[in-house]
Amino acid sequence: MSFRFFTLFIITIIAFMNSNVHANAIRFVAEDLPPYHYLNAHGQPDGVLVDIAKALKAHSGLQAKFDILPMARAHYELQTKSDVVMLAWLKTPSRALNYQFLGSMCQSSASLIGLKTNSVSLESLEQAKKYRVSTIRGYYSEYYLKEAGFSEEHDLVLASHYKSMWHMLYRGRTDFILTNTRTLQRELDELGLDPALLENKLTLYDFPSELHLAANLQFSKAQAKKLRESLAAIKASGRYDEIVRKWQLLD
Repeated sequence: MSFRFFTLFIITIIAFMNSNVHANAIRFVAEDLPPYHYLNAHGQPDGVLVDIAKALKAHSGLQAKFDILPMARAHYELQTKSDVVMLAWLKTPSRALNYQFLGSMCQSSASLIGLKTNSVSLESLEQAKKYRVSTIRGYYSEYYLKEAGFSEEHDLVLASHYKSMWHMLYRGRTDFILTNTRTLQRELDELGLDPALLENKLTLYDFPSELHLAANLQFSKAQAKKLRESLAAIKASGRYDEIVRKWQLLD
């Protein structure tokens, strides 16, 4: 075998290996929602679930990149791309039929939140239909409220982002918001809004609470298996809890 032929052979093998690695690479996607996942001051993906995904990448040996996208775009990527994994997606019975859920990443807690100056006391979601209730367009919470009988024509006010949703509440443009109370403090701190002005008006105990790593049905079953096993492993080893403590976020 000539030196030239040998060199070309090695280059071909390396190119094949690189293309194979690239073909098997996955993309972790998420929306801008601190402290779970967001772009930091350097424009890099950051957050507790980004750190957990980095631990999954290291344990599984999978090649991966991270993208922080608007929620509508992240959802579209999840639906249409076979290499995409959503970092945290609410697991519901209908979604469980159409997507692969690879393990719980964290828990949420849903409530209707209002201003203390609003003297209304709620005992049921039905009572809230007399008032304006807001959540973020495209979230499961929109579907949840519409299933309960809320409509944009009467009592449902949808926001494009959590920032605009909070501003609507503080400016009196809506009466209550349906939100995950576990992110409340960080969101208000970022916006410079006073949490002492708020109170929990109604806890929604029937609202799904588990946020999962998720992919569509076309996502590689072998890669899905690796991610499931790696998530279980980092939880068993204590690495998961270590990351959560670092971010001062209780799961």
